[in-house]
Amino acid sequence: MKPRHIFHGFSPQEKRILLITCPAHFLTHFFILVFPAVTMPLVAALGIPLETVVRISFFMYLLYGLCALPVGMIVDRWQARAMLVIGVLLMGAGLLVAGAVPRPHVMAASLALVGVGASVYHPAGLALISRTVRQRGHALGVNGVFGNLGIASAPLVTGILTWAVGWRWAFVTLGVLGLVTGALFALVRVDEHDAPEARRAETGGPERARYFVIVCVALVFAGIAYRGNMILLPAYLELKTTFFSDLIAHLSFLKPQGRTTLAATVLSSLVLFTGIFGQLAGGRMADRMDLRRAYLFFHGLSLPFILAMGFVSNVALAVSAGLYAFFSLGMQPIENSLIAALTPHRWRSTSYAVKFVLNFSVGASAVYMIGPVKRAFALETVYVFLALATALLVATVGVLLIASRRLGSVRN
Repeated sequence: MKPRHIFHGFSPQEKRILLITCPAHFLTHFFILVFPAVTMPLVAALGIPLETVVRISFFMYLLYGLCALPVGMIVDRWQARAMLVIGVLLMGAGLLVAGAVPRPHVMAASLALVGVGASVYHPAGLALISRTVRQRGHALGVNGVFGNLGIASAPLVTGILTWAVGWRWAFVTLGVLGLVTGALFALVRVDEHDAPEARRAETGGPERARYFVIVCVALVFAGIAYRGNMILLPAYLELKTTFFSDLIAHLSFLKPQGRTTLAATVLSSLVLFTGIFGQLAGGRMADRMDLRRAYLFFHGLSLPFILAMGFVSNVALAVSAGLYAFFSLGMQPIENSLIAALTPHRWRSTSYAVKFVLNFSVGASAVYMIGPVKRAFALETVYVFLALATALLVATVGVLLIASRRLGSVRN
């Protein structure tokens, strides 16, 4: 889809808002997923097991969610754009240090800085869109496309850079990119005053805020399933698929060293690109139907595919992973619209911050789940546990529908 079609219907002011929020969303998801794409090279370089390498990223993912709450409270009282600039600069600095000083403890600390910077986007960017753009669902869908581009391209770009120049220079290069982009963002000015249409579209109030508590329970389970899959996916595809590696082996210009990791990261990106189409579908659905039912629909359809990932391999695994990405990532505009509909306008940034504290800080526990489950059962069993979390998520959304049935319709 061409950009002029994606941005059709937005005013010049709204396009300036999206000019900041969309690239910031892309970089947030891109930078937070650089590390999983190099876990297998780090196993070889550092000489430690996969589960130990994965734990280096724990504080990055913990702070990614945990710091969202203070950021949300600041944004509700200050400027969203300025916070977005600070966030991108912090992510760039963290990646730069991680590549320059490749020692586990230093990497853990510098990646934690990436997590702090990444925590800025969602309470700042999503609140800015929900307050200032009239077509909220469509704007969140478009914004979600850029987030999914970041998710999908992170394994691809990081894998190519690692194959070409090594994982250390991959970190350094991406860190410099973050610093330069943050400086460019500082030059863009936007009007952060509320759009009257966005204010009139608000449906939240004191009587609805209590249902946000049920959504918060769903967010915990969603965070575990999402983070567990994102951390494990590139390494899991490298271990469980051979068809793509065999395919690119016929390309004579590719050096054999690192080709298996390159194949897995490229395949991870292809799988995650399906989420872009899910985001567009979810954004349109968010503007057309009851948000609770749309939320249940997308999560319900994701469940069989994440369960299948624990039992299949090769092409079937790639297909299952792609379909899971379509629904599990495509629900995000619906989820963000639902939160906006159930929370007061003046607490919008804080409500998004609460979402990401639950979604990503609790989701970071998946880092520590992988090792014990792998040792007690098998690596494939991790996906059975992630499917269980998804089933509990679907059940919680069902409880939300029943508990809030007196509300009638909940729409953008």
